[in-house]
Amino acid sequence: MTRIDSFHQPVMADEAVDLLKIRPDGIYIDATAGGGGYTYRIVSRLDSSGKVFAIDRDDEAVAITLKRLESFGSRVQVIQGAFGDLKALALAHGMTDISGVIFDLGVSSWQFDSVERGFTYRGDGPLDFRMDRRTETTAADIINSYSEKQLADALFHYGEEKNSRKVAYAIVQARRKSPIKTTGELARVIESVTNPRYVNKSLSRCFQAIRIIVNEELEQLETGLRASFDILRSGGRLVVVSYHSLEDRIVKLFMRGAVKGKMDADYEDPMGNYKSLARLINKKPLVPSSEEIKENPRARSAKLRVMEKL
Repeated sequence: MTRIDSFHQPVMADEAVDLLKIRPDGIYIDATAGGGGYTYRIVSRLDSSGKVFAIDRDDEAVAITLKRLESFGSRVQVIQGAFGDLKALALAHGMTDISGVIFDLGVSSWQFDSVERGFTYRGDGPLDFRMDRRTETTAADIINSYSEKQLADALFHYGEEKNSRKVAYAIVQARRKSPIKTTGELARVIESVTNPRYVNKSLSRCFQAIRIIVNEELEQLETGLRASFDILRSGGRLVVVSYHSLEDRIVKLFMRGAVKGKMDADYEDPMGNYKSLARLINKKPLVPSSEEIKENPRARSAKLRVMEKL
């Protein structure tokens, strides 16, 4: 692991950047800067005329990336923002004719490991889950205000939690006594109605579901993918690393839609006529090697997809 990755270890980093097909004078966007792992690898391959524009929703990630890459000067620009706003942010900062965009959709390792940020059930931090702390809605708001049906639906659809109804019922019963305020309190409620053999998986699924809602992750992804395609130059590449089936399905359908000449991924021309807007670089997603998974277990579910704009 390089020093730049000690804050957050990007998955399939070298493979992902190789697949961007870096041009030394190109302009690239790292839509999820994290600790700057991808950004560092990209800018290291550029000459003095190339640039990387990196964004992240988390103010701490922005600060750390800026500090770590300050030696590259004006060739790296890092700002706080959501990738759903990628097109507007890029244009506002004069970034056009983009040669490549890369997304790492995973939660940063340090976010999971920082109990005070409230992303993990392995501790007892505030029930927060916000990637951008400027936004108002927290996990506590969702947990304590959603109806039992809303909670059950959310846990099932965004966490694929089969035990969603029992968990939702338990949450509603618990909060009637007092509001659920910490990750530890929520974890104990989930554990109370979960088979001990499956408790870690259920905790992961339930926490994922609430996090997705708090950060509007799927909506942001759909908007960000379209925005990135709009600002890519002909021959520019879009690289996306996803970590769960909900994300990967959105990425897969988007790329398929671009190949079929429609941004609406569900579009099918009954006559079979279309003009492709992109081509797939890898028809099947790349996955981490067994060595990488052994070094970084959080990489085990990652899938990497790439397309090139025509």
